[in-house]
Amino acid sequence: MKRDGTNKSFWQDVDIENFSTDPAILDFHTIVVGAGITGVTLAKELQNRGIKCLLLDKENPGFGTTGGTTAHINNFYDASYNEIIENFGKDPNQLLLNATLEVLDYIKDNISKYSIQCAYSTCDFFLFSAESGQNEQLEQIYAAHQQLGLPTHYVETIPFDIPFEKAICIEGQAQFHPMRYIAGMIEAYRREGGEILTGRGIETYSNEDGRVKLKLSGKEVYTAKNIIWATHVPPGKNRFNFLLAPYRSYVLTLKLHGEPEALGQAADLYDPYHYFRYHRSDKEHYLIVGGFDHKTGDDQQTEQHFADLKLWVDQHFDYDELTASWSSQYYDSADGLPFIGSMPNENNVYIATGYGGNGMTFGSMASLVIPDLLEGKENPLAELLSPSRIKPVASAQQVLSEGVNAAKHFIMDKFSAESLKEVESLQPAEGKIVHYRERKLAICRDMEGELHAVNSVCPHMGCTVSWNPSEMSWDCPCHGSRFGMNGKLLNGPASVDLGRVNFD
Repeated sequence: MKRDGTNKSFWQDVDIENFSTDPAILDFHTIVVGAGITGVTLAKELQNRGIKCLLLDKENPGFGTTGGTTAHINNFYDASYNEIIENFGKDPNQLLLNATLEVLDYIKDNISKYSIQCAYSTCDFFLFSAESGQNEQLEQIYAAHQQLGLPTHYVETIPFDIPFEKAICIEGQAQFHPMRYIAGMIEAYRREGGEILTGRGIETYSNEDGRVKLKLSGKEVYTAKNIIWATHVPPGKNRFNFLLAPYRSYVLTLKLHGEPEALGQAADLYDPYHYFRYHRSDKEHYLIVGGFDHKTGDDQQTEQHFADLKLWVDQHFDYDELTASWSSQYYDSADGLPFIGSMPNENNVYIATGYGGNGMTFGSMASLVIPDLLEGKENPLAELLSPSRIKPVASAQQVLSEGVNAAKHFIMDKFSAESLKEVESLQPAEGKIVHYRERKLAICRDMEGELHAVNSVCPHMGCTVSWNPSEMSWDCPCHGSRFGMNGKLLNGPASVDLGRVNFD
């Protein structure tokens, strides 16, 4: 399978590229765009409810974040429950926790029902203060868990040989191999007559008179009553360009000498924090470690983050060998909760985005919300997670911060640029923004020494892209669109490639 980056993740051992069917019909009740955990789970849930849908992806399933996750299935979130109580109140928080526990059971039931072999296991999570200044934050998180009834207690030891000040054990977590999970879900979906098309991009999209119409890159035309964008950010220019912020996180997988005393997950309270867990695969055991997150496109020294993470690992853990290293993208929402439901002012368009670092849980939670909305059923969770919600207290500061960040790039990117003479000095895997005939070009050299030149302006909203050397991609610092060396679109919200440039 392929991913949206040069580095290979630990999960890319699954043959998942040949799942396409040949749909005999051209009109569906619902089209689901995006075959990551959100889209795949939704397609299967809609099928279970008797709703005829088409699952569509321009690449192979799991090409985006699902193929690059660390696959934590947690009953708590990056936005801690004490923060959510402050922003939304206790009752909505209790609703969210109850839904979260339902999601964990839902995933486990899917694995059992469809006999999916995906290295599923349960364990506890150990959240700790690495220094005394983090103790108060830990105590606030613990108090919120007690208030909500989430089983959490203080501990003196954790199953990782790392120093800490104080630690709490949060019971009831799970983990799995994400690509094997969605492969099993797709197999079950296809076995029961589900339609899926991969390797098909959307050339044109219209939504008129309550009907969605898609023309694909293979020239097929499909129509539907509804469309679900399970693509992180819905395409085009909309309010979510300002309510979502794209981030990248760095991950290492390390083979261990032997079996740990117990499986477990853990994180400290730095910002950004380090997070890690044990993983069992067949008879081998691994440590998966992540951290050093930053806003997409804002840091061009991406390879240094791998080096810094490796140094941190070497200081705290013993292991046999490094087996994989990669980075992946996620989107933070302005108020800490995802947007799951119908698009504002378009009641036949649905989205699921803004998961933060909790994609496995929130991505599955979408299947507890959107299918009910499609069937006209009331769902209290839908109001809490509504894409139309506005929470001024929770959102204003974050929206302003991200808006200033994007505006900075719109303005500053128009000035500083490299001289074209620097192109000759480009090394393999290096890229730069240069001036050429009063234009700004994004130029890079691949590992074979060939130069690639593309338009430097992101087609989404006009921001200048930035070179990511660790993934050998052009990343937009405004809203997170990403493109390959040759300009091919990897991640939205842009909907078209960067234009290629030929020197004459």
